[in-house]
Amino acid sequence: MQPRCHPRINVEYSAGIQSDTGAATGVLFDLSATGCRLQSDMTVEAGTYLALQLDLPQHHMPLTVDVSIVRWCKDGQFGVEFLRYGRGMRERLTNLVQAQPVTAPSEIPVAAEPTLTAVSV
Repeated sequence: MQPRCHPRINVEYSAGIQSDTGAATGVLFDLSATGCRLQSDMTVEAGTYLALQLDLPQHHMPLTVDVSIVRWCKDGQFGVEFLRYGRGMRERLTNLVQAQPVTAPSEIPVAAEPTLTAVSV
């Protein structure tokens, strides 16, 4: 598994999603300056191009990504890479991500040392 190139932040924002086949809404998670994870009822496949409008609660204007591409899909969620941003949007997104705490990878619990117990019969 390759490590991520850009830090991600844990968010839950509304998103408008537009493809060649239609439009839908979704929820955006795991945001970075170059992509995100989305959940939506929209059916997409890896390789599908999308336009996105991300509703950021702290901002009065949505952040627009003119062109993005779906990289993976699983269980109603899909990973998206941002390819072309609206004017000034890349800077807004980079500033937003840098201002938030980075999502830490989930910690793997350490298994307890096995112990042997004598049992009398």
